[in-house]
Amino acid sequence: GGCSSGYQLTYDSVFKALENNFRRFDTAEAEGWYCQEAVGTALRDYTAKRVIDEADKGIDISVDEAMLEEALENADDNASFDPMSAMGGMAGGMGGMGGAMGGGGGQMDEKQQRKLEREQERARKKAECEKDPSKCDEATARTMNKAPPRHEKISCASLRLRISSKIAPYDVTSSDNIRKHAEKTRKQLLGFCDMFSIRSAIAKGDGSMPEPFPLDVYYLHAPECWEGWHPKCETGEEMTMSLREAWEAMELVKKDKNAVKIGLSNVSEEELQDIIDFVKERWAKSMETGEPTNAIMPHVIQNHADPLEPNIDMRLLCQENGIDFVSYSTLGTQQEFNEEGENPVLTDAVVKKMAEKYERSEAEVVLSWALQSGMSVIPRSQDEEHIKQLSNLITDPSFVSWEDLDEIDTISIE
Repeated sequence: GGCSSGYQLTYDSVFKALENNFRRFDTAEAEGWYCQEAVGTALRDYTAKRVIDEADKGIDISVDEAMLEEALENADDNASFDPMSAMGGMAGGMGGMGGAMGGGGGQMDEKQQRKLEREQERARKKAECEKDPSKCDEATARTMNKAPPRHEKISCASLRLRISSKIAPYDVTSSDNIRKHAEKTRKQLLGFCDMFSIRSAIAKGDGSMPEPFPLDVYYLHAPECWEGWHPKCETGEEMTMSLREAWEAMELVKKDKNAVKIGLSNVSEEELQDIIDFVKERWAKSMETGEPTNAIMPHVIQNHADPLEPNIDMRLLCQENGIDFVSYSTLGTQQEFNEEGENPVLTDAVVKKMAEKYERSEAEVVLSWALQSGMSVIPRSQDEEHIKQLSNLITDPSFVSWEDLDEIDTISIE
């Protein structure tokens, strides 16, 4: 329902899922369909809660200000990284870093002067620390290996957050636009995570540049803007790039470090095969000429699959080319419901028999079938009990026997 009507519901659903140990979330930019703002806020607030709960009810922001200045100075060269907004995004839930944060820029001689001043300040603190350990601040103590034992820091990386999103086809109008959307979405969903990258760089004490915390997967939501696909797809011609051109831009999203992986959604086998051929052609040309290439095979395909329509041919094409397959609407929500308004997948006799046999819900049986068939799944739920139920799959995803999986395969109508 988008943010206008679904902000609180989205926020609550994501927060409840996080509390039940879900760490992978899939959303999209399509206006009115999703509320990425609520997802990002829930992720931030949950992470803040974990930091406060597990770090002595507070946040350790004891840092060497000289190291902070140096880290931020080095970050100036990374155009896609905004450390100030990254830390500011945490203020509501976690508290700001505080203090003066010298920016980068300026002439080379000014940087050299600041570097000299930093080195002198470090030497002064080190001498003071050696003379009287009681006056040794924690940042200096860490660089001298004299810091007391500390609890492992909570961060987006340690929580293993894996957040994916998609660009809508009506925004696929230029390479720059695709890259800007990826950067904007990364910051909206995970910008608060950059604070941890800054702190990690500071802790190293070597002036290394902090890197932005990336999306797990960034998808092209659809290969074209079919008329009626979305209210903004009015003519079917809003997507002004070919699929090959769009894929070249998606490759740059990964190069920009805004996503670990890139993928396609709602594509046909013919469309995927064309992109595979396109990538292989560029690889071959690079081998022949010795010129580098940005060509990247799609890491992930996200398409519909459920026991009635398991999308076997697409899954085989992905398997042959080392591409992961993520199933959406795995619980049958794409199917036509019967006259009683019942879901034909969850009410199938075979599925119900397996649910009774294993004393699990029909949804758990279907999702286990998908996981054991080599798919990843992205079930959607707003009900807390349903979320808790599905969390059982995190620890026990493979409870259906191979013989019973074969029986579930027999209900396919493909």
